[in-house]
Amino acid sequence: MVGRERLGPFDVARLTATDPDALGDWLHTNGFVLPSRLDQALQPYVDQRWEYVAIRLAPAAVGTPLQGALDPLHLAFAAESPVYPMRLSRLARTPQSLGLYILAAHRMEPSSTLGGSPPQVAYAGRVTTTSGPLAALAKGTPFLTAVNQEFPDPSRITGDHLLRRTATDATFQQVIYEDRLSKVAGVPAWLLTIGGGLAVLTTTAVLLAVRRSRRTRRPVIPPPPAFPPPPTRAPPGH
Repeated sequence: MVGRERLGPFDVARLTATDPDALGDWLHTNGFVLPSRLDQALQPYVDQRWEYVAIRLAPAAVGTPLQGALDPLHLAFAAESPVYPMRLSRLARTPQSLGLYILAAHRMEPSSTLGGSPPQVAYAGRVTTTSGPLAALAKGTPFLTAVNQEFPDPSRITGDHLLRRTATDATFQQVIYEDRLSKVAGVPAWLLTIGGGLAVLTTTAVLLAVRRSRRTRRPVIPPPPAFPPPPTRAPPGH
């Protein structure tokens, strides 16, 4: 064990190990929960001589319930290249989603898919905030890249995400369009529009029918009877 301290409701221990079984035994002995199937999954990290941070929630007094919001923890470690651990996620039994936010001097990207879907960039641009926590966090690393990735089959995850600089610092911002249904008195407006159109068509048809019926009801005046021509008379002397 490198060190152990209390940070508010958190019990935090920094550890090193040369044997994954010994690491698991220490965690179980000291009240940390480590699923048994993770013991051997830590072997690659043991071989690379990684350090570990074990965190558990612990109230100040036994039997005291924990309540309220938790402050975030800030972890920092030295590495030869930017890396985001993903190897243990391969033991998950359900599909996994990754939302990764990277602050660096330039735009960054994962170097491979690790057996998941192609990473999708949701945002890439410089942090322009000059005050507040974000400005302090981005000091010296002002370029923010947000990456989303899906892992439908976690067992195919092959390692950890190694991050690299992209060819350019091109900016990008994802735009999401949201359709909203307009309603009038709880009734969809499009339905009222169609209903109004049908009403107009119905009214027009009724008017045409009335007009047509009125035309057919006009009295038909028969033509005057044809009178027979007057009888011809023979001229005198015949």
